[in-house]
Formats: sequence, C-alpha cells, structure tokens
Amino acid sequence: MMFRQYIAGIIFILLAVPSSSQQFTYIKDLTPQKIAAFVAQAESGFNLGSVAYKRIKQTPERLSNSQVLALRRSGYDFFAFEWAIRLIEKDQHQQALLVLEQHWSHAPRSSHIRLLELLRQQQQFSYMNSVLKRFGEIEPYSTLNAMVQSKPVGEIDIDSADTLGFSVFGRQEQSMQCEHKVVLLAESLLSVERLTWLKSKYMNSSFATALPYCFSEPYYVGDLAKCEGKVKEFIRCDLQPLIGQRITKQARHLVIMTDKPGLANVRHGVMALNSKNGFELFIHELMHFTYFEDEYPVSASKANWLCATEGLKAPNLYVGENAPKGWYQSETCKFGKLPSHKPQRAVSKMEYHEIHLSNQYLGLWLKSLDKTLLAPSDYQNYLNALSVND
Repeated sequence: MMFRQYIAGIIFILLAVPSSSQQFTYIKDLTPQKIAAFVAQAESGFNLGSVAYKRIKQTPERLSNSQVLALRRSGYDFFAFEWAIRLIEKDQHQQALLVLEQHWSHAPRSSHIRLLELLRQQQQFSYMNSVLKRFGEIEPYSTLNAMVQSKPVGEIDIDSADTLGFSVFGRQEQSMQCEHKVVLLAESLLSVERLTWLKSKYMNSSFATALPYCFSEPYYVGDLAKCEGKVKEFIRCDLQPLIGQRITKQARHLVIMTDKPGLANVRHGVMALNSKNGFELFIHELMHFTYFEDEYPVSASKANWLCATEGLKAPNLYVGENAPKGWYQSETCKFGKLPSHKPQRAVSKMEYHEIHLSNQYLGLWLKSLDKTLLAPSDYQNYLNALSVND
C-alpha cells in the first residue's frame, strides 16, 4: 500500500495520547488488572471527571469488547463511539453507523481518525465516503476518498497527498535520470497502488538489470485523461490534457492505468492498462514499445495493411513466403494477404503473455532498444504532432 505504514501510529500518538513522556509511560505501564479496576470504578458511577475514566479514555484500544460495552451502557459517549469502532472491526458496518449518528459529535478527533484508519485498512472506501459525507471532511482521509473516486486533481489536497506518499500530476514533479524514461499515470487510488506494485515487481526482477527503462513514481491524474473502455475493446485515453507538463515532455513513453474495463494496449507509444492487469501482461505490453508484434491473429483491419507486403515488419515478425532461415510460421497474419513468421518455434510471450520470456526474445528486445533509442519514440513523435496542432 502507498499509505505509509507508520502514519496511523504517528497520528494516534500525536492526537490520542498526551504529549508528556511521564504520562505516556504511565499509560504504557497499565496492566490488564489495573485497567479492569479502572473500568469497574468508572462503571460503578457515571463521572466524566473521575481519575478512572480519564485513565482508560487515554488507551481505549486496550479494553476488551465486554469492557467497552459495559462503559457504553453506563452512559459514556466516548465508549459508545469506541463500541462503533469494535462493530466495524467485526464487519457490522450498518449497526456501527447507527451508533455513530448519536455519538460522532461527542467523540474526539483521535477517535474519528482511528475509525477512518480502520476503514482504510479494511478497504471499506464506500463506507468511508458515507462517513465523511455525513460527519464532515477529515484530512488526509478526504483526499484518500477523493482519489478512490478519481476526482479531478484540482480537488486533491496537495499536503494530504504528500502525507499519504502520493504524487499528483502537474503539482509534484520528479527528475528522471535515464535515457528511456517511462512516466506512470493513474486515474484512481487503486491504479496508483497497482502501478506501484508493478514498478516494485519490475525493479526486483531480472528485467531491471537487463533493460534500460526507468519508471517514475505513479502520478495521480484523476479524470484528466478521460480513459474509456469496454469489455473486449481496447482502452482509449485522451493525451491532449497531459502534454503540457514537464514530466510528460521529458518522457519517452507513458503508461496510463484506469479502473475502467477494457483490453490493455499500446498506441502512439502510450500503454493503457486496467488496474486488474498483472505483471506478465505489463512486460508483454512493454515489448510493444520497441515494436514487437502480437503473435496471435491480429484483427482483419490491421492485417489488411500489416500483412500486405513482404519484409521484416517487427523484431519478431517477417511477412512473406521467403522467411529468414530459422524462422517459423506464426498466427499474426492469419487474416492477411501474406503469411507471417516468428523467430522461434515455441509459443512466445507475444502470443501468450503468461509464458516466460526466452533468452532469444530478450536478445531481440535489447537489439531493438539499441536501435530505437537513436530516434524519437512513437510517443515523442505523437507529442510533437499534438503540440504543432495545438
């Protein structure tokens, strides 16, 4: 998860626990027996000013469910709210909402944050949205909620995004120090997290040492690219709103991820992915940046121009009857005028993306990278064309 793991602990220490080291030590040294005694004292008579109540209020998470429930029944609003947290822990969200309606305003901010953090950990973002709508915005959770919904970047609080560890397109930029820069763009929180995972997976694989790509941190773009897609149709995104930023101008390629349905593809040197797509498909699409062609049958409309003339059309595609020695017939041009051939007999990653990349295809990939780096990429050419027509 992009959410830094220590954030919840820091927030709780700062907001829920008194700041002096003496008080913190005192709370930490509370034994279960002392807690039980304080609960019994607080339960015996409702008194917000009692020492017992004040002590157990400082560390509610250490009380058992039965202790919290007993204190709630004694009339303590603070522990009624704590009971709502316990209900959420047990996935009883609707019951919890009824309790929150009565006691939200009586609970301190530290309790609000504990509840919202629990919802984040549970990935209960729809419920979080309902809570924030009913009881008011609380950062950084309001920003998190906005990102779940792919809200425009203008509605994202930049300080909260930074606290959460996210980069926002057009508002936070990083320099990239390699020739083959790939900028990662995400429409939603789920897409940010998925791209982060894909990048981490790549960096921990053998590809990271073999290939010259460097990847940016994922940038949240919200609805800026207006990606659209349908089941069994290619995802399409609008690049025009993206081209004015320095980060996209310095890129050699872009990767855009959306939660919308649709098929992954590379068009104009830009990869479009769905947030459910996995690592092996990502590598397959990455090979399209250097003009590898699919080895399953391409559409008739594409085959009509790709398979009409003889010659080497891609690192893994020869079209025509007189293929190079050691090449084998492929399915690429099944619907075309001329037959197609590939450089290995076995099924490759360009036909079924889950298949392991062979050393032969890795070698072809590296050779193609050496050649393509000498000229502008498809994305850079498209970027220039957009800029001229703007």
